[in-house]
Amino acid sequence: MACTAEDLYRTLIEDARRLVEAAAHRLRESGPEDGAVSSGWTAAQVLGHLWDSAQVNHLRLLRGMAGDDLIFPGYDQDAWVGVQDPATLPWELLVEGWRADNLRLLHLAGRLEPVLRTRLHPRHSLDRIGWQPHPAHLPASLEHLIRDYLGHLRHHLRRLSPALVPPSSMPAALDRAVLPLRTGRLVLEPLRTEDVDELAPILADPAVVRHLPGPPRSREQTAKTIAHFVAHQERLGFSAWALRMREDGRLAGWCGLAELDGTGEVELLYCLGTHAWGRGIASEAARACLACARDQLGLPRLAAVVAPDNQASRRVLATCGLDQRRPARHFGLELEWWQIDFDKEPT
Repeated sequence: MACTAEDLYRTLIEDARRLVEAAAHRLRESGPEDGAVSSGWTAAQVLGHLWDSAQVNHLRLLRGMAGDDLIFPGYDQDAWVGVQDPATLPWELLVEGWRADNLRLLHLAGRLEPVLRTRLHPRHSLDRIGWQPHPAHLPASLEHLIRDYLGHLRHHLRRLSPALVPPSSMPAALDRAVLPLRTGRLVLEPLRTEDVDELAPILADPAVVRHLPGPPRSREQTAKTIAHFVAHQERLGFSAWALRMREDGRLAGWCGLAELDGTGEVELLYCLGTHAWGRGIASEAARACLACARDQLGLPRLAAVVAPDNQASRRVLATCGLDQRRPARHFGLELEWWQIDFDKEPT
């Protein structure tokens, strides 16, 4: 199955809905089990905790949608379970309450527009409240919160019974790019925080950023750009990657794949320092990224947006098989939309 980045998210939500419905059906039939499941909790206590978690994370999503940060209070899960004593509730009520609140949360998660869902917030508390803590120094999005919640949900359902969590229907080939990518002259690998020393001079060059949104970057802005791409890689398994010369390891810039401005499409993007211009490096790197998008990620197509007067980039895209399709406006700029459809490529 070939998917866009937005398709992957929709598949994630639909898989979660099916998981909840199927698990609720099994739980009704099996009833509560006697004794502790693990960590001293009974089946009723685990399910009560999951019901609490669905309610809390629904509110976090609502607040995150309306706020300028993702800072949320935590809660003492053991204390909450102890106070409510879910084992005293009818099992059918526990199952139905958990099911209904999860479906409500997933309904909200499914309605989030991509631009809102993937917006990165430098200020967040996911390092403290996350089931798998998100690094405090990296920006976080509502999608980080959603994915972490679903991982937490699967974890606790497995505690109740491994049979409650079937394998995901999402093809494994769509999970993550296999890095590094290597060509005759280049290595593409994940960007790292320490790359700021080499990348900052490139993004401070007016000639380099002439066709990028915004003015030349400061060192601090470059560090934020790297953090954005690191978070993108962690979230989706692909991103803009550090582009290094194999002969000496020097950073030439970046090249890679990213979600395009909240459209649900994936774009090819690259940025090279002037020392790498005029040598065919952009085309060589772009071809490697196209092959990754097609063969590893299973994407049906790949887009790119380019300024009409950026003749060098237009030549790169044409050389790599992309076609100019239509005018487009992204990042506050009037651009051209280019695209390649992999399923229409000649065999």
